[in-house]
Formats: sequence, C-alpha cells, structure tokens
Amino acid sequence: MSDFDSSSEEYLEKKTKKNSKNQQTRKKRRKLSSGLALLDEERVDDSLSRLFFQELGSGDPSVQSFQDIIDRLLPDFLQTRLKLQEGMTELDQNLNIEKGESLRPPTRAEVSSLISGLTNSGDPTSVSKAIAERKLKLDRDRRRAGVSSPEIEAVDSVTPLPAARASVAPHPDVIEALYTIKTTPFASSFLSRLQGTTASIPSSAIAVDWETVTPWMSLMSDIRDHYVLSHPERERPVETLAPIIYTSLEELHLREVHELLERVFWKGINVADSLDYYPERCTVIASYKRLVIGVAILSSPRETYITYLAVRAGWDNARIARSMLYHLIMLNPKRDITLHVSVNNSAMLLYNRFGFKAEEFVAGFYEQYLDPNSRASKNAFRLRLRQQ
Repeated sequence: MSDFDSSSEEYLEKKTKKNSKNQQTRKKRRKLSSGLALLDEERVDDSLSRLFFQELGSGDPSVQSFQDIIDRLLPDFLQTRLKLQEGMTELDQNLNIEKGESLRPPTRAEVSSLISGLTNSGDPTSVSKAIAERKLKLDRDRRRAGVSSPEIEAVDSVTPLPAARASVAPHPDVIEALYTIKTTPFASSFLSRLQGTTASIPSSAIAVDWETVTPWMSLMSDIRDHYVLSHPERERPVETLAPIIYTSLEELHLREVHELLERVFWKGINVADSLDYYPERCTVIASYKRLVIGVAILSSPRETYITYLAVRAGWDNARIARSMLYHLIMLNPKRDITLHVSVNNSAMLLYNRFGFKAEEFVAGFYEQYLDPNSRASKNAFRLRLRQQ
C-alpha cells in the first residue's frame, strides 16, 4: 500500500465521523427545542385552565373538564340568545295586519343550513328561491368581510290627493234661471262648435258667392220670422250666414251628387270615374254649407263634352247654373265645348246666352234614358260653343 492510499483512507474515516457527529448534534437540538416548546405549551395550558376552573367553579371540585364548564354555561348562553332574538323580532305586516306572523333575523347556523339546502336540492330552482339564495349568500359574505348592509329607506313617491272640498248648495236663483232656458243660442250651442259660427272657405274653392239669395234661403228666412211672430216669448233662432261655394268634385260629394242627378235625370247615374279625369278642370260643384246644390261635369279635358248640368229644386232661378257653366268654360279655354239638350228644355236659353249654337237635331236621343211618362222630349239638339 502506498502512502497516497493510506492518507486517503484516513481522510474518509475522519469525514465520516464528523458527519455522524453533526447529525447527532442536530437531533439533540431538535429534541431539545421540541421539548421546550411542549413544556411551555403545557405550562400555558395548565395555567389558563387552572385559572378558568378557579374563576368559574369557585373552588368547586365538580368542575374538572371543559365539558363541565360548557354544561354550566350553556343554559345562560341559551337564555341570553333568546332575549336577543326577542328584541329583534317584529310583526310581519305584509301578510295580515290583524294576524301577522312574528319574524326575526336568522342566525348564522340557520343561514348556513338554508344555503346548503337550497344549493343541494335536486329540484329545479324557482325564481323566488334563486333570489332568496343570492340574498342569503350576499349577507353572509358581507358579514364575513365586515361590511354592513346598506339601509334603504322607502320613499313615498305618490302625491296624496287634496282633501275634498265641502259641497256648497247652489243658489236657488241660479237653478231657477237654468230652468227658464228653453233653447240655446246657436252661437253658444254645441252645433256651432261642430259647424262653426263663420263659413269655412276651402283652399280649393273656385269662387265664393255671398250675394246670391235662392228661393230656398228666402223660404227658410220667412219660416223663422213666422216662428218669432207666433212665439214672441221664446228666444229668436239664430241662423248663421254662409256663402255659396264653387269647388271641384271630391269624394265626399259623391253621395249627394248621385242623389241630385237621379232626381233631375234618371236612376243609376254614377260619376265616380270623374275623379280620375282631371276633376279640377272638368267638374264644378256648388254647395251651401254642407249641402250640394248644383253639379256641372265635363267628360274629359280632351273631349270637353258636358254630360250633366243640374241644380237642386228650390235653388234654381238664382244664377247658380249660369255660374257653374261660366267656371266650366273658363277652366277649359280655347277648347270647343259640346252637349245635347232636350228640345223643350228651358236650359236652351242659358246655352244661347253663352254662345252655344245648334248643329244637329237628334231624334229619340233620350228614349233609352227618360221614363216613358216623362214630360221631357226624347228628341235633342246637339249644341257647340266654338272657342278656336
């Protein structure tokens, strides 16, 4: 064996002894530190428990363990908790004012039990149960975090109604004056609010005539005057003045126009298609208030043939037909206008005044239109007004 080998063995032997010695030292230190800790802990527990026993038991030898202490203190704890819960109990006014149930805030154990019951239930959770579970969890988390629940004060947003006024009996003179009213003046009546106390002139009016007084208007005025003379004690009826307005044919006129034409000519007349052929140039309607009193219609702006010209009975001989014919001619300048008229019709004089000339005699022109017992002639003249 060489000197190098012998030195190596000695070195390894010394290092092994040193490591084993260090390990023994560490074990002793650990054991010593753990022993001191146990000794201190036992000393603390003994001193606390001895002091606790002496304070509670007052030297009572029956108090020997923690269970003995709990058995003695538990009744007092339960009694104190019951008093606290009674102080927090209030009457539920939402169910029934007379038979309300007593309510109190749940304890921590009850909250945990409710949360676990709602969470672990296998049934589908309703909306009300989900809201209750969420509120319970929120209150629990706030309590654990030391955050107080916000206090929400309900504000009454409904404005109370004012107190009812004491009813006052009406004066006898007022009641007597109301009973003496027999009729309401037109200017103060509900009808005047619907129709208006003044004539409304449409924007599409061709002309407005305030001067013409027809036989029917004169008759109505005489009837009102006779009523006033026969009943002087009654209030005089008020009639609002209105003009005769000339406008173009509109859809609201159709019913009265058809009625008027059937009275003057024959049944089955329909002029609704005139609304499709430039009614602003081919039609003239005379109306008084809401009543259609005259109609004048051309077939079309291209043919310019007068198909109908009529005035309501009682409104004739008042230049209404002449005014309608004049406006119809003025709406179609530089166009020849033609028409047919019965040979014994007095309207021939009106057409002659405007320059219409007879061009042709047509026998039996109205046979298929007029009633066999009609006094009007079935023969007709074809008239033309030349403007070219």
